Amino acid sequence: MKRIFQLGAVLTLVVSMVGCSDFLSGPNLDTDPNRAIDVPVENLLVGMQVNSYGVMGNHCNRTVAMWMQQMAGVAQHYTGYDIYNQTPLEFDAEWFDFYGGGGLQDMRVIQKKALGEGKRMVVAIAKMWEALTMSTVADLWGEVPYSEAINPDIPTPHYDKQLAVHSAILQLIDSAIEDINAGQPFFDGQFDFTHAGNKAKWIAAAHTLKARILLNWAEVDQGKYAQALAEAQMGISKDADNWKTQHSETVGEEAPWWQFEAARFGYVRAGKFLVELLKADNDPRLQVYFAADRNGNYVGSAPGEFNGDAVPLNPQTFGAKGWDTDLVSWFENQFILAECEHATGKTADAINRLNTVIQPGLETKWGLAANSLKRYDAALTGAEALKAIMVEKYKAMFLNMQVWSDWRRTAYPVFTQTSPDNRPIPRRLLYSADELNVNPNTPRFANPLYQRVENDPGNPAHGPGHP
Repeated sequence: MKRIFQLGAVLTLVVSMVGCSDFLSGPNLDTDPNRAIDVPVENLLVGMQVNSYGVMGNHCNRTVAMWMQQMAGVAQHYTGYDIYNQTPLEFDAEWFDFYGGGGLQDMRVIQKKALGEGKRMVVAIAKMWEALTMSTVADLWGEVPYSEAINPDIPTPHYDKQLAVHSAILQLIDSAIEDINAGQPFFDGQFDFTHAGNKAKWIAAAHTLKARILLNWAEVDQGKYAQALAEAQMGISKDADNWKTQHSETVGEEAPWWQFEAARFGYVRAGKFLVELLKADNDPRLQVYFAADRNGNYVGSAPGEFNGDAVPLNPQTFGAKGWDTDLVSWFENQFILAECEHATGKTADAINRLNTVIQPGLETKWGLAANSLKRYDAALTGAEALKAIMVEKYKAMFLNMQVWSDWRRTAYPVFTQTSPDNRPIPRRLLYSADELNVNPNTPRFANPLYQRVENDPGNPAHGPGHP
């Protein structure tokens, strides 16, 4: 894998050199036989995957982790972020990374080039990354450029509605499944860092991602529960088949959370809500997620507390250089099934599934003792059943941005504190300053952090104290 990363970096440099104009020109000067004029599509695929790992784990991820109180900003400018004081400038780099080189732009180049070469598996993998990336973008911002994005003839693309983006992505996933089934005569699996070209694993991941997207619309359309249930039944079934990032201890390949801690030591620490939740349940994942302080204690920071004594990520797991994060997983798939079963009148099945994913599922995943994780009464019904499913999903989906969509949809978990002045938790990210400055189609809202996204209309059924 290290060789592939290095090769991708070299080719990226070559491409950037080719893209620059020469100060000398002419027919005899522009025909260097040793100059690279093309890059194999497989190596473009490498660069795109590497960029995507960073995008899914960088500033947007940290912001969601703070607002969902899994982590907390305790020093420097992250104290402001902790209580929702951000500016559009904070998202310029992230917006470019999602859309520019290594992002959607390269995903589309890979698809076109690979299709022309008859490499349907490469096409499929690029489509799957586009689906994951752009569905996440729509989850984070709501209305975003998509149908007109990355079109050189449209410098200021229109913003598509969130539903239109997600609907198009569902179709894209279906077409990716067709490409996977079509296959290609030869595909070198070393260029696919996720599943090494395994068709069955990619198809299962496709169904789980479809289930996630459909479930995120269930507050708007209750019929989406049945659709998400059907997709999840074909989804990822075991931990070994998770869609994960790929990192190592080699310079340039480290995990984003490790890189951030190395560059900004002590800026972000454990969130008090999650720490206390795990403590209350005697949940040994407290030691899996976080490192104890010098006295062997686990302390978190509440929103606006800025507690510098809050503990860091466990340097052997989520805080490690080479830690690979689950992006789309079997346990997410099981929680989707449980929520959908509950919503479609099969609550007993849902609680049984919940207990099964906990024991032995998550206990086995983390190497925990049998019966060390909480189990739930099979007689649970109604709101208490939904609460149990969503709180356990919140714990399991540590540092996965999907927890924000889950919270907006179900109002679980219920956070006991939101900020020192009781401001509510934001409902979307701010558009980048660059977009606001150059694209007149960028939506302008009077109170942008609290402008609800389309699949988060606000539900009176959530009850008192719920957003």
